[in-house]
Amino acid sequence: MSSAGNVTRQHAEWLNLVDASGPFLSLPVLVRAFPQGLDLVEPERRALLRQAFEEWQAADLRARPELHDAWFRFALREALGIQTSDLRRGQDLPTQLVFQEAGETLRPTAALAPDPARPPALLIDLVPPGQDLDKYLVNRPWKASPAERMRMLLRATGVRVGLVTNGADWML
Repeated sequence: MSSAGNVTRQHAEWLNLVDASGPFLSLPVLVRAFPQGLDLVEPERRALLRQAFEEWQAADLRARPELHDAWFRFALREALGIQTSDLRRGQDLPTQLVFQEAGETLRPTAALAPDPARPPALLIDLVPPGQDLDKYLVNRPWKASPAERMRMLLRATGVRVGLVTNGADWML
């Protein structure tokens, strides 16, 4: 099989693993954007991620909620290559990333901003484990899903890319 055929097959296999919504993620788009194919994940790293994910799934996250955040930071670092030092969280989040909607203050859990003097490249929101990313959050005045909240936050802040996760599901 030709190299182009291998790349096309790799992209097709990857698309079968993701729940793609919208018109932007398709085989022709992937082949055009990544003509050399996707970077392969080393078997050791893949095994480490799988082990950590299984430990997170087995953990009692109600008794130890800090493990949810630990898995989140680990996955960002090991799977996506995002260093903790490049994330702004809590008090370090720029005030322009805060947005008011329907009586609620929206702010991301973190922002990828390697250079604090420049706008963030990515907003990231960690929601409780088990929270459906497309279902509204309970006990909140504004009945909107984490996905919709991120869309509103992106529009309000001008940041172009957002990532929402419950630890198991990841939505870009």
